[in-house]
Amino acid sequence: MARILYKMDASPPARTAMMVADLIGLELELRDLHPLLREQDQPEYFKKNPMRTIPILEDGDFCLADSHAIAIYFLEKYGKKEHEYLYPKDERKRATINQRLFFDCGILFPRLRDVMAPTYTGRMTELLRYNKLMIDDAYKTLEAYLSETLYLADHEMTVADICAVTTVSTLDGLHPVDEKRFPKVKQWLQTMSQKDVCKRINEDGYKMQVFNLKATMEINKEKQVDGAHNNRCPLAFISLGDYKDPV
Repeated sequence: MARILYKMDASPPARTAMMVADLIGLELELRDLHPLLREQDQPEYFKKNPMRTIPILEDGDFCLADSHAIAIYFLEKYGKKEHEYLYPKDERKRATINQRLFFDCGILFPRLRDVMAPTYTGRMTELLRYNKLMIDDAYKTLEAYLSETLYLADHEMTVADICAVTTVSTLDGLHPVDEKRFPKVKQWLQTMSQKDVCKRINEDGYKMQVFNLKATMEINKEKQVDGAHNNRCPLAFISLGDYKDPV
């Protein structure tokens, strides 16, 4: 039975799941699920994932949500010995990786969600000073994590880097990493961005998300100026086929 991943390419967590599957050679049937259209609220999807988030994995009669849980599941169930570098069996290395995953889940991604939620509901027209301070605070923590290792948890890439780069690349498009303040984060992001899996799966997706957010902020700004009132989200996620590099 096919393994199905419900996703949107612009979603950082969905890109995480897709990249981990790609790195271990795991075939997935990819199906788009549009969160801004609230497709995840439909009973069919609510039963699979009561959190109503993406991605959602359907592996036979087993369903799993949260990209971090999905990534670990992929590695533990389908990963081979040559993939152990992504999630080593050494207890301390694995504990460090888990901590970085919890950081992404509890600190890093919420910084992005604090921008996405008010933007896509028509309330945010630009990044607030508070948002920038909180994003910089997350960059500061990442800088500390990179002070002794080349990657977030080890001297080689692990699943922690895969999870974090999908979020950081999107944040960087909105509030760029200051190279003077966070040189190690800047170098890490450049290193990760050059990896083949990031070029193929992460690059277009994060650019799409950044483009959508900036475009929606402009629409929100125009609506506020015009005094218009419209509860409909002004911009849904565009598809890769419609996406054009904003540069």
